[in-house]
Amino acid sequence: MAYKKSKKAPFDKNCVMEALHLRGCSIRKLDDAHGFGWSSKSVERGLRDREVSPDLLDALGKYLNVEPDYLAGKYHRECEKVKDPFIREIWMRELKAEKYPYILKQQKTKIEGKFLYDKYVEYVLTIHDISIEQLNSMEKEKRRDFQIALEEVVAPLLIKYFPQNAFGRDTWPDVYRLQNEIEDYGMDEPELPEDFWDDDGDNK
Repeated sequence: MAYKKSKKAPFDKNCVMEALHLRGCSIRKLDDAHGFGWSSKSVERGLRDREVSPDLLDALGKYLNVEPDYLAGKYHRECEKVKDPFIREIWMRELKAEKYPYILKQQKTKIEGKFLYDKYVEYVLTIHDISIEQLNSMEKEKRRDFQIALEEVVAPLLIKYFPQNAFGRDTWPDVYRLQNEIEDYGMDEPELPEDFWDDDGDNK
């Protein structure tokens, strides 16, 4: 029986070493890293082959609090496609592991086929004995009013208890981004396609 070769993810040595240095870690120290779950030899082999299993990439990203796509060198490869050398140099200088925390991966991940915001609202309702069907049965304008009202309550609480976000920036005013997007989204505009927020394309 032929074995199907498992899919591998790109693994960028410069990005990985930068992230390790940022967290005061080394490849050897990964053997004793609580919660990482992979050997240093697996990481070394990945650096040599320039590819690893997606599970290892995700585990390392989570342990170092760096987005897996950054460790894979995705953003550097995209910058290299820029034809203008001046712009390419500026963008390259802006690429730093500290600007790409693991939360970026979490924000892009679908849960049970749904986007993060959809599950967020569903969880809030479910915890309080309200079904998602009750929300979906509302008229569109009323459903939008509820979503805005929810953010008007949540945002000030986050500002009060979390003055800085996961990127090390002031929580205000970015915390109101979601509310602004809901308010600005036209009532008569068509629903966005499922892949609208996917970032796998080359148009960045």
